[in-house]
Amino acid sequence: MQQLFLFFSVVGQAYKVDVEVLSASRGCTAILRCVVPTFVKELVRVVSWVQEPAFYIYPSLQGDGKFHLLPTGELLIHNLEYSDEYPTYRCRTMHRLTRQVVVSSATKVRISDQRGIVAPSIVEHTAHVSVAQDEGAVLLCIAQGCPATEYR
Repeated sequence: MQQLFLFFSVVGQAYKVDVEVLSASRGCTAILRCVVPTFVKELVRVVSWVQEPAFYIYPSLQGDGKFHLLPTGELLIHNLEYSDEYPTYRCRTMHRLTRQVVVSSATKVRISDQRGIVAPSIVEHTAHVSVAQDEGAVLLCIAQGCPATEYR
């Protein structure tokens, strides 16, 4: 009887991660997103965000009131104040196969002072979700507006 052996090798390819800030108005919510190159996007996940020097923010379903790291990797910073412009933020990613951790360059949130009411608009949403039985799911719906949007 012949035996067939398969050997897999994982070649780690270097990648760089950037941060994109989507809208940041005083009193509203800032959305920070890790930008991962397309050639590794399916193999990389955001494991945490760091508000420097050493405040780590991890994914959760509820958040802590001010910060909320979505399981999809976006960081929400609620009820923005001018003091939120001072800290810098970095996202931390991990390659699923190599377990290599890559940290983005630092970025700051620049807050605009919106005047008046800004109608809510959906910035990001989940179009399709596949979930195995007995597993949790995240339905992503991120809206931007002033005053802060409400969800139902």
